[in-house]
Amino acid sequence: MSTSTDELARLLPVTLRSLIRLVGVEMDKSITGIRLSQYGVLDFLLTNSRAVQTDLANHFAKDKSVMLRQLDEMEQAGWIERQMDLNDRRRKNLVVTKAGVEIHKKVNKLRAMVFAEALHGVSDKDLATCLKVINVMHENANSHDTK
Repeated sequence: MSTSTDELARLLPVTLRSLIRLVGVEMDKSITGIRLSQYGVLDFLLTNSRAVQTDLANHFAKDKSVMLRQLDEMEQAGWIERQMDLNDRRRKNLVVTKAGVEIHKKVNKLRAMVFAEALHGVSDKDLATCLKVINVMHENANSHDTK
């Protein structure tokens, strides 16, 4: 590996953890009542229609029982609901409710604020290059799932 690759491999996870921590801190300050992991579930469900508990457990690399407890809490909070699949009565699709969409929007604003502060001084050109690189990395990392 090159020195640049080594530096990226070291710095990228550390930076992501810092950004995630800052989003969590802002969420705690705003008293949204939602945890960062629950926001991640809402985000996943809003981009993956017809998702079920197993999909979430696989995506977040969590035990199904852990996901079950989290989904139960989110259902009790009114952010998601389980709907029977019309084609397979054994399957329960997870759907984000109106309240879930609203709380997701609030956290998105907090996330945008954190990222705006973190990207202060970064040019649009540099940001576009960064996005291009991250998208290629994402595609390469996910291509192993199908092999």
